[in-house]
Amino acid sequence: MKHNKISSLNHNNNIENWENLVKQVVSQQAWLASASCQELSSIQEATSAVRVAAYWYHFSVFAADFLCLALSLLQNHRNRSYVAQTVNEELGNGVPDQVHSVLLLEAYKKAGMDKNDILAYPTIELDQVLEPFRQRLLEAKNDYEIAGFFLGFELLAEHNISHVFECLQPDQCSREELRQTAYFQEHFQVEPEHIKRAITMGMNSCSDEHQIKSMLDTFHHSIAFWNRFWQVVHQDVLESNSFQLKPTVTRSRESVLATT
Repeated sequence: MKHNKISSLNHNNNIENWENLVKQVVSQQAWLASASCQELSSIQEATSAVRVAAYWYHFSVFAADFLCLALSLLQNHRNRSYVAQTVNEELGNGVPDQVHSVLLLEAYKKAGMDKNDILAYPTIELDQVLEPFRQRLLEAKNDYEIAGFFLGFELLAEHNISHVFECLQPDQCSREELRQTAYFQEHFQVEPEHIKRAITMGMNSCSDEHQIKSMLDTFHHSIAFWNRFWQVVHQDVLESNSFQLKPTVTRSRESVLATT
């Protein structure tokens, strides 16, 4: 993000300004936000639904752990409250059968997918994406760097959940019935609030341009994480030579979704 935009964030400290600028970054640098509808539809149709289900379940378990780790590293009580709200929701507000990863398996079952197939699906490539991201969070030195991770983690939430939904291709229920499962119903409803919460935390964590830049650096790192995540999920399709995807360049000039 250019210096004049950082200055704009510093001098126009309101959520609408922040939301516009960070969503602009996402629309330019995140593959899932910048891909055309035709491109996404082609990949969604060609990708194994079980593969997406398994990888997204693995991520769902990781997400709660990642947010709990972020919570433990934060110093400011207000910032901790922002992340704690999201952690509490991920963990079902204290009700075990409402934990999001549990609700996700129930949604898969509704779609006609076998839980054992999902749990047994090999996801070792994903571990190689998730673990470095967790380690990078551990290196965060202050609340505003952690706020950048949280912001990048949440800002693609609506794109992510829509993409997963479209990839599942239910064969034992209608798309509307799948949408009405507890997992998808809640996520389609609450993700906008999660995004607002993350933007508010990012905005309130920074008091000068140096802090804003540091926060945006970890924000960019999180966007790159999502690009790597989806590249691994769709690796089987990308290697089939059926698709020629245009590479997008991130702030660090790395390909966000490799061409075949």
